[in-house]
Amino acid sequence: MTLTRKLLCKNLSFPQLAGYVLAGFVGLSIILSGIQFYADTRPLYSSHDSFLKPDFLVINKKVSTLSTLSLASTTFSEKEAEDIKKQPFVKKVGFFTSSQFGIRASISLSSLGRFYTEMFFEAVPDDFIDVQSENWMWRDGQTYIPIIIPRTYLTLYNFGFAQTQGLPQVSAQLVEKIKLTVTVYGENKSQDFDARIAGFSDKLNTILAPETFLQWANAEFGTRNTPAPSRILVETRNPGDPLIAAYFGEKNYEIADDRGNTGKAAYFLRLVIMAVLLTGSIITLLAISLMLLSTSLLIYKNKETLENLILLGYARAAVARPYQVLGLSLTVSIFALAWMVVSLLRNFYIEKITLLFDHATVNTSLTVTLSTGFVILFLISLINALWIRRKVNEIAYIKSNKYLHK
Repeated sequence: MTLTRKLLCKNLSFPQLAGYVLAGFVGLSIILSGIQFYADTRPLYSSHDSFLKPDFLVINKKVSTLSTLSLASTTFSEKEAEDIKKQPFVKKVGFFTSSQFGIRASISLSSLGRFYTEMFFEAVPDDFIDVQSENWMWRDGQTYIPIIIPRTYLTLYNFGFAQTQGLPQVSAQLVEKIKLTVTVYGENKSQDFDARIAGFSDKLNTILAPETFLQWANAEFGTRNTPAPSRILVETRNPGDPLIAAYFGEKNYEIADDRGNTGKAAYFLRLVIMAVLLTGSIITLLAISLMLLSTSLLIYKNKETLENLILLGYARAAVARPYQVLGLSLTVSIFALAWMVVSLLRNFYIEKITLLFDHATVNTSLTVTLSTGFVILFLISLINALWIRRKVNEIAYIKSNKYLHK
């Protein structure tokens, strides 16, 4: 304890230590907050059913007067599809498959009778489906068809049709329990299937059936002619790439449902988080540099005391330990303060996310951020300890050389 007092209380610069604590606190708070914010918001743009996930765009040709007069085609030729695949911003391409047969759906309501409607099916590769459902599958011979419909259909019914007609509003869970009878017909034959709503899509504005079912039904009930696709799914490498808008504008293609802007928003969010983490890292590195500089100055000011202690027989590790303990104490204090800021900030923005996105759930833990904080704490303490040990060794080496030359 006497050695500690001699080494620490003499020439100790509180403004320098305060500067290190402040800079380290700001930098570490930014880093940990950025990491936690990314972990909490990642499901909003990267989960399978996320409404901000910039994974694909739906492309179609613009309908013009020539298209109406059948003088221009709105389908994509094989050459056009291959050209899209070759673009540098394209990661993967998928095609819509349309039903080439008649479809009639009916539902029986005990109090109102039976209702019928003509409808259509489309299919896309499963990689582009934004609804997770264990029922989303169909095999040859199966009499049950899972269906995915746009979430906007349910919204239009509840807040448009139902309210004006005095009908009851229904929840998504209730709709998924309703049993439909789907009649598929064509080529002078027909077949009945049971069907249920397997989920609601936030991205694809069409009625989806499994691709395996549509391929089988087109071959069985359709015209057996495979039409060219009228819409294409494009997964992009970078949704903020300016080449996307330039290319589709040049080709006179449309991006459905404003997915391009959504992708740009998600990409911009990533850039902001990266900028925040970079800023926090720079401030933390500056804080570490300030700490090492302060330690060097403190050791230099106490150089004579250190030399005398070493000559008295104190081990170099014992001489260096008080400075190492001081650095560790300050770093632990910085981590504790930064963690308080992360916890408070997280409580604030999670409440805002829940209010803005009512169907978004933030179920991530603090484990990743806490682990990152411990790693940073360990690295800073290790760097500080090694630096102090090096400076003490330098003083001991210089002092021993002086005595050898006398």
